[in-house]
Amino acid sequence: GSSSEFISRDSLAQIDSPPSMARTAEMADDYSSQEESEGMYHDSARGSFGSRAVAATAAVLGLVVVVFFFAHSSMHAAAPSSAPVAAPLSVRALLESDELADLTTDNLMAMGGDALASAGHDNVRGRVARALQNVSDAIRTHYPEAHRQMDQLQLTSAQKEASLRVVRKFGDPRMVGLAHDIAEATRQAEQESSDKDTIKRRLSEVLAPRVRDLQQLSQEMFPGQAVNLDAAAALPQLRKWHPSVEVDLSGRRRMSEDSYSIEQGVQAHAHTLFKSLQGELGDKMPEAPARMLSSSSGGDSSFVACVMKAMPDPTKFCKCIADNMSEVMSMMKDFMKGKMR
Repeated sequence: GSSSEFISRDSLAQIDSPPSMARTAEMADDYSSQEESEGMYHDSARGSFGSRAVAATAAVLGLVVVVFFFAHSSMHAAAPSSAPVAAPLSVRALLESDELADLTTDNLMAMGGDALASAGHDNVRGRVARALQNVSDAIRTHYPEAHRQMDQLQLTSAQKEASLRVVRKFGDPRMVGLAHDIAEATRQAEQESSDKDTIKRRLSEVLAPRVRDLQQLSQEMFPGQAVNLDAAAALPQLRKWHPSVEVDLSGRRRMSEDSYSIEQGVQAHAHTLFKSLQGELGDKMPEAPARMLSSSSGGDSSFVACVMKAMPDPTKFCKCIADNMSEVMSMMKDFMKGKMR
């Protein structure tokens, strides 16, 4: 044929003949190397994925543990605040408490008028707190066993309120008015005569127009124990009678400015508190604290004797009324009977 169609015998041999054995082995090695490389890649990928799965699982488990720990801790921390346990209140704790200091301060401010108002509430409050602490310290020094008992005697809420009932009345406007009137009547009686009968008459005269206040205070301070007076029947007669005692308001102010003692007023409050605690706790409450603060030293402890010793402190007159309420009411009853004849 033509030269363009000519294919050499050698070329046909290359096309038609199969690869040699050496070439075949070389190709097989290449293929095997490729498969091995791909297998290593897949194994590596599977190993990397497994490691990431294990790490993720560990992280989730760790998060669960942390959340559980904090939740458990929060539950334990919140438990005490959800059910607070009220601390018991001892007699000593009540004596040294902010509540008694605040109550005494308010009473003294009401009783002292302009004199204590000019001193300032905070200043008076600080002196009251120190004076109450001094009372506690004095009991511990002179009556250590009584102080120990006061520290151990526990008060219920009802007992605490009952023991403060009388003391709260020291700041009552009715009690404040009575105390100042009694102080003025006693001052005038002592100028006239130091005879107890004269003082008793003067006291009866100044208290008669206020018999209704006395009756109410008696019932409020000592419920179930008050002496009953027929004040309604007595008042028409008392309205026609004019007492000879004239209460001098300017004298009241001078008395407060010159002679009013915060420390003495605090002691009067503490004494009344101790007497009330004796009524609430009976023999469990030691008598020594009240005896230490008593104005009477084993002698005459009557109402008249009390007011004579109380001059000129109006807070002590409140204590005289509270300590001798039955006597005061009996005195008024006798006085009213005489006036109604």
